[in-house]
Amino acid sequence: MRAVLRGEQEADVPCDGCVGCCISSYPIPLRPSDAVALARVPDQFLQWPARVGELARMNFRDDGTCPMLEGERCTIYADRPRTCRDYDCRIYAATGLAPDGNRPVIQQRVREWRFDMADAEEQAQAAALSEAAQFIRANAARFPASARAHSATAVAVLAVKTWPLFLPGRTPAASATADLVQRLLEEAQRFDSRDRQGDVASA
Repeated sequence: MRAVLRGEQEADVPCDGCVGCCISSYPIPLRPSDAVALARVPDQFLQWPARVGELARMNFRDDGTCPMLEGERCTIYADRPRTCRDYDCRIYAATGLAPDGNRPVIQQRVREWRFDMADAEEQAQAAALSEAAQFIRANAARFPASARAHSATAVAVLAVKTWPLFLPGRTPAASATADLVQRLLEEAQRFDSRDRQGDVASA
């Protein structure tokens, strides 16, 4: 997932026919690079940005399904938006979180995921990821408004970016909560900076 968030690869999820993310009332941000979606989404489902710097958005049908879904198949799958390529519901299971809202198909899928740990190092990494998510959620009010994780997805993404801080020995046990929040923000900024550098290098 860290590689996915940096744009180094697409999510490789063993969906096995599940279309939970396509039927769960998700609005999909559309980047300028999502040219096919921007051209093919029917006007009534396309919301253009209100301010400079914001992304366009593909809204869902009244029944919660994606407007590009027909007969449980994506009609633009080969050219689907980056948000769809990056989505991986295992991020909730790995962080110990549940998706927000009334999304029973995804919530059930999340409960079904199981992870095999090859050794003690992987177990420590998994524990650090879960601890990061718990810390972020419990201390949401301590984060600046611009960096506050307002959803389970945002909490999970921030935890994925910053979990190494929660490995044993990385952060002194006596660290004040405010100090840890600041370190977490700095870690996330470094992660995002590497992401931007990758974008520049691949341009």
